[in-house]
Amino acid sequence: MTTMTHGGDVFGAARRLGIPISQLTDFSASINPMGISHRALRRLKRELPLVRHYPDAAQQELRDLIASEEKIDSQCILFGNGATQLLHLLSRWLNPRKALLLAPGFSEYRSALQHLDCKIAEYTLEPEEHFQFKLADLMLCIDEKRPGLVVLANPNNPTGTLVSRSALVELAKCCRDRAIHLVLDESFLDFTSQPSLAPLAARQDYLIVVRSLTKFYALAGLRIGYLVALRPVIHALADCIEPWSVNTLALIAAAESLKDVEYRERTLALVASEREYLSNGLKRLQWLEPFRSQSNFLLAHIKLPGVSGMDLRCALEKDRILVRDSTGFHGLSSQFIRVAVRARRKNQLLLKALRTFGSHFPRET
Repeated sequence: MTTMTHGGDVFGAARRLGIPISQLTDFSASINPMGISHRALRRLKRELPLVRHYPDAAQQELRDLIASEEKIDSQCILFGNGATQLLHLLSRWLNPRKALLLAPGFSEYRSALQHLDCKIAEYTLEPEEHFQFKLADLMLCIDEKRPGLVVLANPNNPTGTLVSRSALVELAKCCRDRAIHLVLDESFLDFTSQPSLAPLAARQDYLIVVRSLTKFYALAGLRIGYLVALRPVIHALADCIEPWSVNTLALIAAAESLKDVEYRERTLALVASEREYLSNGLKRLQWLEPFRSQSNFLLAHIKLPGVSGMDLRCALEKDRILVRDSTGFHGLSSQFIRVAVRARRKNQLLLKALRTFGSHFPRET
């Protein structure tokens, strides 16, 4: 089986199994379990003929919506083909000699930097600490390593841990005082009640906030995200990004999704309820230990001797269920899986398949 460094490979799994994608249940990609907003879908169908034109180069509708929601200058926003493109763009533009990453973390931070002549240092997040960093220790690490760039996610992927706003503000000040760029990836922040640091990034140097519009709004196939920084930074980055990075349908879908307040409220209620249900179900298995999460996914440790996340992923794929193993998450052992929070019926399907898998192993007495 092909090694996966990202979740959501439904096309590859369907080819391997010789079945249509509709017969797969995907827990490997952490996408809104409600799917795309019906309001956004209706507008996409209505305005599909607009694809004959080039996209709006100013991205005005979406730009104004985000600027109004975050209460920031609309010229402090740069859109891209998903958060990943923007993370790679930032790495190229900043071109640091040394970067500090938190581990485990999203694989694209490391991937983007490895293409450069950049040394990568790590601050390790420990399972015993529920993958939370201690601010004093992280600042000490920054002073010891002296990186030109620090990258972290809030909530973190794959752990789902959330850092307090006060700690992030203090960290941003620490980095600014030392002329170190801090890139804060808020791709999953919409699944929490915590406000974005985008307003601070729009007025404070050395802080750049990256946001995804594909996770919460189920637009992964359309690819759209944005970053917020000071105007001069945005202007410099805009000169470096590829032309036409955001397509017309992505702009339409994102704008209409942001307007759908009911969709947002229903999503938050569903994810909170089903995350608790799924976490409790995993705990009852006794051989999986889920960690506390503030996002729409759960990281779980496999406690069956000799069973890796890849073993479990391959076994579940035969049942047409996809989960994410720890491949690509630097700093995690092989005995972890990450599962997305889905709707109740699908969560029950996963738990049933896991019970069946676990029944084949003797239990310690």
